Amino acid sequence: MMNDNLARPLIDETQHKPQPYADQKYNQNKDIPEKTYKKGLTRIEMIVSSLFLSVLFIMAAGHITLSMQVSTMNRSIQDIKTESSLMQVENTNYEQNVQELSRYDRVYSIAKKNELKMNEEQIRNVFK
Repeated sequence: MMNDNLARPLIDETQHKPQPYADQKYNQNKDIPEKTYKKGLTRIEMIVSSLFLSVLFIMAAGHITLSMQVSTMNRSIQDIKTESSLMQVENTNYEQNVQELSRYDRVYSIAKKNELKMNEEQIRNVFK
């Protein structure tokens, strides 16, 4: 009969009702609003994403500005190169004109027309 002390009364679980004290706790918990979390972005996430987007926008605008400046500089460099090549052609033409105008027979014919005499002592030949 020693096992009688360990026996517990058998309770049918379908007939089990919560005690009134537990009911009061349950009702009190219902009165307290539960914290509900919004689905979406928090303030910190919004701030970080807006900072990221503004930095991205500034970098895009800077890239466009720098690209425009580079293309403008390239265009001006091409213009300068074109002007330089035109000047070189013009200088070459002038050098040819100088060579043609300073030929000995041309100078001698002009001197004869103006009745100038040639003095050998005053002639100097200069070579480059």
